[in-house]
Order: sequence, then structure tokens, then C-alpha cells
Amino acid sequence: MRKYWELILGIAVILIVALIVFWAPEKGPAYAPVDVGGGSISVTDQPASDSVVLNAELAAPGFITVHSAIGDAPGPIIGVSDYLPVGKYDNLQIPLSESLRPNFRYITLLHADNGDQVFVIDDDLPVMVDGAVVRPDFTALPN
Repeated sequence: MRKYWELILGIAVILIVALIVFWAPEKGPAYAPVDVGGGSISVTDQPASDSVVLNAELAAPGFITVHSAIGDAPGPIIGVSDYLPVGKYDNLQIPLSESLRPNFRYITLLHADNGDQVFVIDDDLPVMVDGAVVRPDFTALPN
């Protein structure tokens, strides 16, 4: 008789765990773009080197990151600008941790600073303008 109750208890525990797992509310994305009222990046295809030159306008303080492209998505970060106050930046040079490879695509992303003036990927979220993330891409040209 004791085995019978142990079996019933075991089944009850499994059912309760299954219900918790399947009925738990889905969490929203922890890393979602923010609308700060504007911002832009203008970048063109450029010779492969160890830096990227671009133009930008920031409506809120932030950073610009440079990513290797994985298909159409941003891949690993290979460069981060210094902290950028609100304003317009012409010929902004961003140093890279690795040189651009000819004929490869790269993606730039505008990030809003969370107030600490230090870039942290999980804290300084991508900027969205008119419902789209600010993330122009470019191709590294052969030298």
C-alpha cells in the first residue's frame, strides 16, 4: 500500500512541475530597443582597415558599436566609440579590435547611454527611430 501512495505522490509532483513549466508566463525581451526621439548614423563602404569612419547625429547621449555581420544580424562587437554627448559628429573614427576584412559586411548600431557614460551591452540599449533600429551596414573594400 505504501508503494501505491509513493507512486501517486510521484505522479502528482510530476504533474505540478509540468503545469508550472508550461503555464509560466513568457518573459518579454530583456534587451529591447528604445526610442529617444531621434538619432542617425551615415556610413559608406570603406577600405579595410583597423578603424571605421562615419557620421552620426545623437538626440540622446550614447555610443556607436561596430559589429561583424552574421547574415543580416549584428554579430560580435569589434569596435565601440567613446561616450558621445548629444550632437552631430562628422568623420567620427571608431577604432576596432580587429581589422576589417575585404568584401565582408559590417553593421553599426546606435546605443543610448543609461547615464553612467560607460558602454555596457546589456545596459546601453539600441536606439529606435520611427519603429526601426538605427543600424546601417557597410562593406569593407579591398585596399
